Amino acid sequence: MHRWVSVFCIMLLGGIGSVYSINISGKVTNSSGSAIRNAIVTLVTNELKDTTDQNGNFTLFDGNVGVLSRQMVPSVEALTLKKGIVHLSITEKTPVKMELFDMRGNLIRRIINHTLPTGSYRYAIASNSFARQMLALRVLVGQHSTTFRYLPLGNSYTTVLKCAETAAGELNTLAKIQATVDSIRVEATGYITKSIAVETLEGQVNVKLETMQALDKFSFFVTSLAALQDLSGSEDGFGGDFRFGHTGPGAGLKGADSICECIAERSMPGSKVKQWRAFLSVTADENGKQVNAIDRVGNGPWYDRVGRLLAPTKADLINARPANGDAAIMNDLPNEDGIPNHRPDPNLPEVDNHHMVTGSNTEGKLYSSTATCNDWTSTDKNSGKPQCGLAWPRGMGGFGGTSSSHWISSFTAGGCEAGTELIQNGAGTPGATIIGSGGGYGGFYCFALNP
Repeated sequence: MHRWVSVFCIMLLGGIGSVYSINISGKVTNSSGSAIRNAIVTLVTNELKDTTDQNGNFTLFDGNVGVLSRQMVPSVEALTLKKGIVHLSITEKTPVKMELFDMRGNLIRRIINHTLPTGSYRYAIASNSFARQMLALRVLVGQHSTTFRYLPLGNSYTTVLKCAETAAGELNTLAKIQATVDSIRVEATGYITKSIAVETLEGQVNVKLETMQALDKFSFFVTSLAALQDLSGSEDGFGGDFRFGHTGPGAGLKGADSICECIAERSMPGSKVKQWRAFLSVTADENGKQVNAIDRVGNGPWYDRVGRLLAPTKADLINARPANGDAAIMNDLPNEDGIPNHRPDPNLPEVDNHHMVTGSNTEGKLYSSTATCNDWTSTDKNSGKPQCGLAWPRGMGGFGGTSSSHWISSFTAGGCEAGTELIQNGAGTPGATIIGSGGGYGGFYCFALNP
């Protein structure tokens, strides 16, 4: 099978030189229109916060006049293929060509081939009837060329496109959308956290939150082999490359989060709003900073797909096995369907699939610079050896001085190549460089910030 590599070729251009100040006000209410007090409202890129008063009102204000040092487009990256939708943002009039090919290199369709004015655009690949197969998308912007691999979801599962929200009438054309300058995130106890894009740093923004009672408790799962095979389009899964259509710095972590979101959404429709995060550490995120897995999961509590408590707090989570939760799941962490992952098919015998990649030590922090498969972007056999935890205890001596039963850190896999090894054979096939060596398939843990 051909392997297409996503290459980030377009960088945001320099400062646009416009003077600005910030003065955004608004009101936060629930679905019935009642005010929500003590909601935390954050202007994300500009790092401003306010808390709503008893009437639900907030104000985000910064009277210091400044100059935008860069174009801020947090909801539309310069060029990405995300969940079946191409996002393109250009800062000056530029020739653009977009073409779809099958995996043998045959041209299927030329989407566009002309000069576009400044703006942000998107195109939904999955709206086409032929998008039920693996495709390659080539995008040329000026002199820069980028190729993406498009992976549809087959069988009875929800398609990648359905994991995204696309306005009606924008499926079959390259539709221009409004540019955004920042985003507002609103959090309140008992409500689903909501993020919205803003096109200006002044004016009125009213936000309506939905109660968490509308969704069942579901905020943790182990990614099953079946789900990873379906999303990757390969019997061997993703290996150590979780980019999933994302490009640029931090793409591995972003893609892993998207994988979590898509799997959760098809298991419990509507649950993508819970803000899913992969339990993975990296040496550098999109801002070049180290990220520890334990800092990505919120403060708890966390529940499996059928509502059983995994752990009530972060202190309970950081143990060899999660503490003070439901005893029925602590020693066999369940997958996205709430099924103990040691025996994902109740009609078949148990399988040796306990290794879950984390790149982390027993405290949930980065294990080493070689334990993350180049920050979850590589399947090369020389790109490191990922550190794994155990979804269920192995019952034998640990490796590298770690616990033999620790759910976060207990084993170092042979490499980052895609591959599974589900038959008990000790520490794995000697010399094997697959991510599943010793009992695994490159699975990982997913947590939601909202229970």
